[in-house]
Amino acid sequence: MKKTRQQYDLDYKLRIVAEYLSGTISAEGLARGERIETIVTSEGVSIEQARKIRGLEEELDATQKKLAQTVLENELLKKLQPTSPFARKSSGYIETKQLLVRARGRAK
Repeated sequence: MKKTRQQYDLDYKLRIVAEYLSGTISAEGLARGERIETIVTSEGVSIEQARKIRGLEEELDATQKKLAQTVLENELLKKLQPTSPFARKSSGYIETKQLLVRARGRAK
């Protein structure tokens, strides 16, 4: 008689992986506690490689956010220079901000 494979839902799998990645318990301990015969790696990626990939993805995300912020600041700086060809393309926010700064300077 052929033994059927146990199928686990996604939430259960995510909880197990999160417990392991937190480092509080080993794979063997998880397998014993959850009555799983073996914890196998998926798609040829070991747990350590998965951790490294996760770290690299987080680093990539942070770098992309930093790059987007830098590009945005660069565009604003271009618009702030009066001799810049980009100054004419301003939406009016920069001019309004400059006028407010000048008005505050006179009020002091």
